Amino acid sequence: MHEGKVNGYVCQGFNPLLALSNRAKVTAALSKLKFLVVMDPLQTETSHFWQNHGEHNDVDPASIQTEVIELPTTCFAEDEGSLVNSGRWLQWHWPGGSPPGEAKHDIWIMAQIHQRLKALYEKEGGAFPDPITKLVWNYKDPGFPRADEIAKEANGYALADVSDPNDPSKTILQKGKQLATFAALRDDGTTAAGCWIFTGSYTEAGNQMARRDNSDPGNAGTFPNWAFSWPANRRVLYNRASADMNGTPWDQSRKLLWWDGAKWTGYDVPDIAPDAKPGEVQPFIMNPEGTARLFTRGMMRDGPFPAHYEPFESPVVNVLAPKVRGNPVARVFEADFKQFGDAEEFPYAATSYRLTEHFHYWTKHAQINASLQPEFFVEISEQLARERNIKLGGWVRVWSKRGSIKAKAVVTKRIMPLMCDGKAVHVVGIPLHWGFMGAARKGFGPNSLSPFVGDANIETPEFKAFLVNIEPIAGPSA
Repeated sequence: MHEGKVNGYVCQGFNPLLALSNRAKVTAALSKLKFLVVMDPLQTETSHFWQNHGEHNDVDPASIQTEVIELPTTCFAEDEGSLVNSGRWLQWHWPGGSPPGEAKHDIWIMAQIHQRLKALYEKEGGAFPDPITKLVWNYKDPGFPRADEIAKEANGYALADVSDPNDPSKTILQKGKQLATFAALRDDGTTAAGCWIFTGSYTEAGNQMARRDNSDPGNAGTFPNWAFSWPANRRVLYNRASADMNGTPWDQSRKLLWWDGAKWTGYDVPDIAPDAKPGEVQPFIMNPEGTARLFTRGMMRDGPFPAHYEPFESPVVNVLAPKVRGNPVARVFEADFKQFGDAEEFPYAATSYRLTEHFHYWTKHAQINASLQPEFFVEISEQLARERNIKLGGWVRVWSKRGSIKAKAVVTKRIMPLMCDGKAVHVVGIPLHWGFMGAARKGFGPNSLSPFVGDANIETPEFKAFLVNIEPIAGPSA
């Protein structure tokens, strides 16, 4: 987008102007679009990036030609559907209220866009319109598919009668029926599913995600009939490892799975073939060797053994490789690399964090949250405050190679200098909940300062470690 290679951007439930690093670059990128569509229940900074809000968004609206279209959507509490957590539980929820004003459900908006695109392709053709014109869209209301219809699709169903692979004369699944488990999926075109790990979440027995039986057989902590846990309603992955090589639980007081002489049984769905005899199949079935791994050499870009690298912006040199900056196989664009700062100009380490009174960039729109924590600030140690002559509650400027912000200074004992390689490193903490929209006071955030860089192996953004400088400034006049 920044290189001018993207014409349009549909931004659904995301606020990149505050969520991504290097806000100046994000603003420049959005300014090169022909159109920007924002689907959100709130008015976001991204949808108003072209407006001048003084020092908090100092842009020239006349020079930005991006056409911005705001589509007000429902909040999650006004929707029906499923939520998944880090425990792999798919839990169904029902609307807690009706959407206000002109707000529409995301599903309705996307269905309307699809219907109109399909009509255009059918009328005008194209290089290859089939993915749009021939897409299965057999919902009761094509303009507004229901959440349970989509859930059934994701689960999977039979497109034709499915025969028993051991006896082709027997039909084990009739055409149109929901699949009960991913083991029923076939590669011959007789079945379809949105995602195999969700197969079993909406079966012929009904919506398994909507189950609310909180019984816990054996007090094992599995709650097998509460909602659905992917895959196969399995609550603990590799649960075969809870028993020894003979199939006996390691701890009889916390039994999870055991071999009863003919099959695996217990308080969870076995993560192994039910009839796989102990000693014949190792517990960690997804690894070729069947055993656990401390690390995997073959999949690491910076292997064969992991080594420590300081962040690309670090106040100290890399002890193991003093001449190397950052991880040499991390993904960094050339223009972003040129915007890395060094410790001579920016001697302090900065990090972003969240507050208990706010959630991301949502709650600054809520009057109660905005009242509890109304104003942007940065947090520094007493030692750094003395070093830079910064007063508690005084105004400061914090800047990096990519931008500058100003804030009230909160001087605390909570943040302490770190001793790194024999040197005291001061830390500047920057909470991230402010912008120029909402009920809270306008403020800045860490992304005006942070760099674009990702971890070498899984490309997790390295947004929380960067260099800054800080100085006291005169506050605004009353």
